[in-house]
Amino acid sequence: MPATPTSESLLGDRPQVFVGGRWTTPSDGATVRITNPATREHLGDAALGTVAEMDAAVAAARTSFDSGVWSRATPAERAAVLHKAADLLEQRLPTLSDGLTRELGCPLWFSRAAHASNAFRHLRYYAALIESMEFAETRRDESGATSVVTQEPVGVVAAITPWNSPLSNPMMKLSPALAAGCSAILKPPPDTPLSGYALAEALADAGLPDGVLSVVPADRQVGEYLVAHREVDKVSFTGSTAAGKKIMAACADRVARVTLELGGKSAAIVLDDADPAEVIPAVLPMSLMLAGQACIAQTRILLPRSRYAEFVDALAQGMRELVVGDPLDDATTIGPLVNDRQRDRVEGYLATGRAEGARLVVGGGRPRLAGDLAAGCFVEPTLFAEVDNRMRIAQEEIFGPVLVAIPYDGDEEGVQLANDTVYGLAGSVWSTDDDRALRIAGRMRTGMVSVNGHRQAYGSPLGGFKQSGMGRELGPEGIRPYLEPKSVAVGAGR
Repeated sequence: MPATPTSESLLGDRPQVFVGGRWTTPSDGATVRITNPATREHLGDAALGTVAEMDAAVAAARTSFDSGVWSRATPAERAAVLHKAADLLEQRLPTLSDGLTRELGCPLWFSRAAHASNAFRHLRYYAALIESMEFAETRRDESGATSVVTQEPVGVVAAITPWNSPLSNPMMKLSPALAAGCSAILKPPPDTPLSGYALAEALADAGLPDGVLSVVPADRQVGEYLVAHREVDKVSFTGSTAAGKKIMAACADRVARVTLELGGKSAAIVLDDADPAEVIPAVLPMSLMLAGQACIAQTRILLPRSRYAEFVDALAQGMRELVVGDPLDDATTIGPLVNDRQRDRVEGYLATGRAEGARLVVGGGRPRLAGDLAAGCFVEPTLFAEVDNRMRIAQEEIFGPVLVAIPYDGDEEGVQLANDTVYGLAGSVWSTDDDRALRIAGRMRTGMVSVNGHRQAYGSPLGGFKQSGMGRELGPEGIRPYLEPKSVAVGAGR
């Protein structure tokens, strides 16, 4: 395989990392073996960065930022590079989608529609935003004192991203950071390191100056070193709440800026006037996207006790009809989990659910698949009923295709149960009465709510209440954490 990655494929051996615009062989030669979780096919060995590469990446980012080669470029100049990078990524969409599906295991149709396409969609959004955004305004008071308030890039950004979104999530962070004029270091996880190289290639090919971006896959220890680095001005992290707490503590030591998008245990509140024939086909994709490996997955299904058995039966039938199999087949709705470690975690929760006294309605094991798929990291879509909201399977993020059906009596208890969690990321309300559903949605302590499965408008903020995070990504809200306001007193005559 070539020493330097090419845009022809995401797959293959990757012996180098991208440090400040240059492909660099890590100092200790450590690599991670990447396999297709559906078939165990060997996709390549990827180099992992060390502390030495992180030091070099941060130094390159600091030098480029302080030089002004990007931080003092005009918004129009930055937008031109981002637009060009978006065009390059869109041209490479088939390659990106296929490679991501093989690396992560999500269905190919989902890779095309969301994972890969969002990478260039985010770039275009923030390129257009800075073309129209005012980065300076004049303010005067009644005495005539005048200040110019500017918005300046926050500095060097560390973006720590998760394995379940190896293209969209990194660009959710890099797009606003680069649009604002920051320099950045992206640290993808060892589980899915290959996709991030495509982002480095596209931005470099689009003319991003050397030093402004590094992409260095690394393990947790090296990631912790990056987060604590004195030259990193801001950290943007997506991952578990436990890791997010540690990152907050590390950033607090030097008062570094931080954005956290963390865990979720989101509730779908089905009201007593809802129609199962309308609810089930719409709620299952929101609950089981990426085989449940999504922080916004709505895995707590709150059902009115008066219609509990009816809705549990409908949910069970809907889950039996899901197609578990080859993620490259467009008929597949549920692909594999990302690796054996994640499947072991999910199967541990299946055992916990049984031990807690929940009733297993559907699933609970490994599907019987033929050929190469027989060895894949699959878990059956699983439904537990008679679940008490205090059970671990109702409170802890499982990150797999596991739903819990929780009964409630009356709207008041439904809202109380939905909010009875340390998380607050997403949720939904299902009813034939839109006004009633909106009233319920307004009482949910969560960052995003859907009424009857309606999609959020692109450009709406993503983020959570409580232990689901801090700050917001996407939309105009998404660029603000990468900017620092500065007030300059200029005198009444200015």
